[in-house]
Amino acid sequence: MKRKKEQAGKKAPLLPTRESAVKAILEDKHIDPRFPREVEAAAARMPGQVTEKDLKDREDLREETIFTIDGDHSKDFDDGVSLTRREDGAVCLGVHIADVGHYVRLGSLLDREAFERGTSVYYADQVAPMLPVSLSNGICSLNPGVDRLTLSCFMTVDQRGEVREYRLSRSVIRSCERMTYRVCNLLLSGEAGTGLEERYARILPALKDLEKLNEVLTAKRRRRGALDLETGERQILCDPEGRPVEVCRRETGVSEQIIESMMLLANETVAGHLARRGLPAVYRVHEAPSEEKCKALRQMLAPLGYEVKGSGQKSFQSLLRKSKGTPEEIQVNMLVLRTMMKAVYSPENLGHFGLAAEDYCHFTSPIRRYPDLMVNRVLTAELTGKTGETALRRLANACKTAAIQGSQREAAAMTAEREIEKLYLAEYMEDHVGEAFLGLVTGVTSFGLFLTLPNGVDGLLPVRALPEDFYLFDEDHMALIGERTKARYAFGMTLPVLCAAAHGGLGQVDLALLDEEGNIVPLRERAPRSQGRGKNSARKVIERNRKKGRYRPPKRGPKGKRR
Repeated sequence: MKRKKEQAGKKAPLLPTRESAVKAILEDKHIDPRFPREVEAAAARMPGQVTEKDLKDREDLREETIFTIDGDHSKDFDDGVSLTRREDGAVCLGVHIADVGHYVRLGSLLDREAFERGTSVYYADQVAPMLPVSLSNGICSLNPGVDRLTLSCFMTVDQRGEVREYRLSRSVIRSCERMTYRVCNLLLSGEAGTGLEERYARILPALKDLEKLNEVLTAKRRRRGALDLETGERQILCDPEGRPVEVCRRETGVSEQIIESMMLLANETVAGHLARRGLPAVYRVHEAPSEEKCKALRQMLAPLGYEVKGSGQKSFQSLLRKSKGTPEEIQVNMLVLRTMMKAVYSPENLGHFGLAAEDYCHFTSPIRRYPDLMVNRVLTAELTGKTGETALRRLANACKTAAIQGSQREAAAMTAEREIEKLYLAEYMEDHVGEAFLGLVTGVTSFGLFLTLPNGVDGLLPVRALPEDFYLFDEDHMALIGERTKARYAFGMTLPVLCAAAHGGLGQVDLALLDEEGNIVPLRERAPRSQGRGKNSARKVIERNRKKGRYRPPKRGPKGKRR
């Protein structure tokens, strides 16, 4: 009795705060928002402006109408665009990318640090940059009204979206405007008003031509089978103290689509150029999904009334088109996304399945992605004639290691961003405990259901929160099935739930099921026993499998026998 009293008197362990949990995740993934003192010092020694010496052998584009389009809160601008119309109906599109390699030389201290980081990491209202801020927001950034060194890709595009000809150039630009997606969308929709139209009269004609070109390029990508997946990205808005105060779906307007189209075209053009010249490169590759994954997708789609007849891009494209605008659109997009292989970096040109592109690389974001920086270095070597055997061998070795490191660091960054996002979303839901929602089942496991709420937050409905029964996990069809009642809870269902608990430091949002009258279904202590008695009863088979690890339902052969 004395021991029990002593245990009862112990204080409950302190739960982590969201801040401490974020720090732990970043440390675990070797992500540091700060830079070593010597790296900051090396960045500080870089010039604050373009010098006359820098202009040697560069094409002067400072009088051209070139501008950037980014988010409202963006501070590093690594791509600018320009467009001129030709008499034959074609257009000359210019994509101008920050020449980061001019300042971050291969093998330098700054380069080694950028290589280790691999990518910038973005979460909520924070960023852990790949380059020190004095570079990423300063001399490397295409800030308006100042001279900046760039690599330019000029493409003559006909009325079907085909690139007739292109040329690459080392250049210097002076961006005339720092545009935002929000303002550009207002200008293109005609809702900007006279004041804004007069303010941006210099770029408005080019902006409207870019909108038309985007339509042409989008149609071209669809013709060849590129997949237009709706990812449903969330946006977390924070107050000045960094606390999450709003969660919403990230909306994509016309100007966002314009920039995506122009960057895709430049990336394809540069990748094709490198491949044809036999130059070293870091390609962005995306392989076709395996037949096993395609088979699993067909099984999951059948209950929703959809089928995939083949395994090529156009089969998936047809599926996405059929589901667009239907109640199942989100589920179908999620299932297709889970079927796809993960895109990675490679020194070999293996093509990009999702874009239906034979040649693709990342060229347009050297401030925040190391593979882009390597591609820019290879182009610079070619444009300056430094393609001797020794130089190419060094670049080829650097491209190989950059592909491996880039893929690894991207995976780490994505995991960290996802885990940190959970913390912010859970902290946001702390103020919404007790509120009811209609959630969509987006994940099924042996221990419960994951639901996505209308605000984009994910929560767990544990199996113990389901009505009294013993639930079998059908992994092939992503469903929990009641052994006695045959009640089925499957991927794609909508369920009325209540936010029962939330904790930002743990990143957990716990849900409770509501019945038809809006009452909470009581949480069960443990699942009821199965009535089966034999050694191979469903209950005992499940218990044996659980002892071995994660439960897998018994597979049956064509005659109903387990195999």
